[in-house]
Formats: sequence, C-alpha cells, structure tokens
Amino acid sequence: MPRPNRQYVAKALRLGSQRRLDLVCLALTLLLLVLQQQFYTADWRLSASIIAAGIVLALLQRWAMAPLWREVNAVNLHAQNLQDGSFNTNANQLVVHELSALAGSLNLMSAQLRKERATLYQRELLLDTVLQSSPSALLLTDRQDIILMSNPAARQLLSQGKAFDGARLNTVLSAHPLLAKAIAAKQQGLLHLPDNSIWHLSLSQFQLNQQHHQLILLKPMTREIQREELNAWKKLLRVIGHELNNTLAPLSSLAFSGEQRARALQQNELAGLFSTLSERSQALNQFVQGYIQFAKLPRPNLSPVNWPRLVNQLQDLYEFELSGELPMRTWQADAQQLQQALLNIIKNAHESGSAPHLISLSFSEQATELLICVRDNGGGMSDEQLQHALVPFYTSKTGGSGIGLSLCRDIIEAHGGSIQLSNIWLGNTQSGLQVQLSLPARPN
Repeated sequence: MPRPNRQYVAKALRLGSQRRLDLVCLALTLLLLVLQQQFYTADWRLSASIIAAGIVLALLQRWAMAPLWREVNAVNLHAQNLQDGSFNTNANQLVVHELSALAGSLNLMSAQLRKERATLYQRELLLDTVLQSSPSALLLTDRQDIILMSNPAARQLLSQGKAFDGARLNTVLSAHPLLAKAIAAKQQGLLHLPDNSIWHLSLSQFQLNQQHHQLILLKPMTREIQREELNAWKKLLRVIGHELNNTLAPLSSLAFSGEQRARALQQNELAGLFSTLSERSQALNQFVQGYIQFAKLPRPNLSPVNWPRLVNQLQDLYEFELSGELPMRTWQADAQQLQQALLNIIKNAHESGSAPHLISLSFSEQATELLICVRDNGGGMSDEQLQHALVPFYTSKTGGSGIGLSLCRDIIEAHGGSIQLSNIWLGNTQSGLQVQLSLPARPN
C-alpha cells in the first residue's frame, strides 16, 4: 500500500496548476458535504447548494486565472521563438503584473539578440562583398585539402572563372605546377607565373569549429612592381639627362664656334668635322629630350573628351579606319596625353608593315570603363616581344628608342586604366597585333 500512495502523490505533483485548483475546489465541496452530514440534517437542497457553490467557485477561479495562463503560454511561446531564432515577438502583451519582470527581461533579450543579429548580418555582408570584389585570390581548404570557398579572383586565376568549390586543391592546381609547388613547400613571398604576372603568396593555418583549415591568399603585385620599376627608370633618366645636358650644351657651343672659326680660316675639311660634330650633338640632345619628356610626364588634366576632334586629328597624321561608332557617353581624360598614346600605337601599327586600310580604331563602352582598341595586320609579336614590349628602352626596331609603348602605359595608368597587348590569330596563322586601352568611368 505505501508504494501506490507515493505514485498517486507523484502523479498529483505532475498535474498542471489549473488542475490543482480544480482539485482544491472539489476538495472544498467534499469537505462541506462531509461537514453537512456530521453537523446538519441530511437536506438534499443544502447538498445541492454546496455542489452548485463548488461548481461556481471552480468556474470563477478559471475565469480569474485565464489571463495569467494565456500570458504564461505567451511567455513560453516567446522563449521557444528565441530558441528557434525568431526575435520579433513580445512577451506579456496583456501586461499581467506577476509576469512583468520576466517578460521585460525576455523583451530586452529579444531586442539585444535582434540588434546583434542585424550587426552580424551586416558584417557578413560587408565581408562577403569585400571578398567577392577583392583583386586578391582567396582559397579556403580543410584538412583533406578540399576547397571549401573561393572568390571570383581565384576562380579567374585558376580556372578561367569556372567554379571549383568542393574539388581537391591538387586537381585545381594541376594546370599551375609552379603555384602548386610553392603551396606544397609553404614558400611564401613573390611568385613569377608563366603568364608574366607577379603574385604575393600568403599561407595561414587556423582552427574553425575544431577543424583544421588553411587560408591561401594570392595578392596581385604586377602593377605595383611595374610602377616601381617605371619610377626607377624615370629617376635614372632624370639623372642621366641632367649629366648629358651639362655635357652636350658646351660641346654643341664649342662645335659651332669651331666650325665658324674653321670657315673663317678657309679650313673646309676641319669645318666639315665641326659641322658633323654639331649635328650629332643636336641629334643626341633631341634624343635625350625625348627621354626626359617621358621621365617628367605631368599628371593628366581631366576634362570631357571631344571624340570627333580627337579622331580627326589622328587621321590628319596617320591613315587608319574607324570601326564602329564613337563613344556616346561623356568620358573624362587628358585629350592631349590620350592623343599622344594613340598616336604612338597607330605609328607602331604603320611601322609593323600593315596595310593602312587594315589598321582599325574602335571603341566599346562598358558600364565601368571605356575600351579603346587598335588592331593591325602586321604579323604581331613574338612571345618575348609581348613580354618586354612595355619595358622602357626595349625595342625590336632598328634605331628605335623603346619609350613609345612605355609612354602609352604611363599615360593610361596615370588615368587609372590599363593597357593590354595580344596577337590576332586567323585560324592557325598569327596575322597582327591588338592593343587595348581601358579608361575608367568617372563622375561628371
């Protein structure tokens, strides 16, 4: 018997508060009926009144406790919403005072969690935007060298823009043995890839969700290194130009004076020698001035470009065909410097042996940049020439100075753009060269 009693008590303790109140009402009714039997005469009307009073009491306590039970359920539902990650509900909407402290704490918790989630979402959105738009190539791998994440720059570098998340790192790097070797050997620093691009490799190891991960970061350094190289060349040119000017000026003056004196003394042979010396001094001076002009290129003075006027001025100097329409939007550039750059490129196209009517100039307006393309039919360049064409002083032409394309690159990069050289192929035959300039869009 003791064990069943304990079971009944345990079951009674597991009953809800409403059931317990109903049991209290029932117990009071039974108690009153027992007292009636003990101290009063058995009167069915009194017994009925006691039973009716018990029922009314039960109904009244249910009515009085209904708002509390609804708010308790609301608080429980609010807690479940918090557990499920929904922070937009409120607790204690009927303002039951017994639950005001708990409901206030839950509401403050909801507001704080809602604010933190919004902040976290904004940070994740910012981080994703930075990663997706970054020129640096980023790869995240796990312990098995499975690529978990990559950004567009990495996909463009390693697979021409194709997605490879979920693939093995060795499989993706199979077409880039130099890069694969550097990553396998943990060789951080500058890498010169076969396409003549320069990248800085960084490797990081860390734990994420108790799992080992590796972050591979490749930062493009080609433009920065080329810019520093160009600045070094310019500094050297300024020093050499200064020293040559200091020598050429008195030498040219002495040669002119010697020629005049020799003619006065009717020494024609000696006068001819002085004349040759003077002419060579002037030619050397003009040559040096050309390099000095390259070394002291001023910053571009940006203004809206008058494209019909620019093309007409170019066609007055060299023959070429305009392919397509002129730009319709307003583009900001230094018209004189841009004309000088295009003039050098068209001049090179004529000197390549291309027929003038096969030299074309075209424009392509993109959302963020203007592409200017010059194409010729002069046979193109070798791989070595393409690799060094933009390096100062490099030339494959007899008597060339090697600053034409370097000056073009300097002008375009000063505008915030870029220059690209590529060969044109007709089937398996290399037919010519394409030089493409890009100018970034700027607010008017």
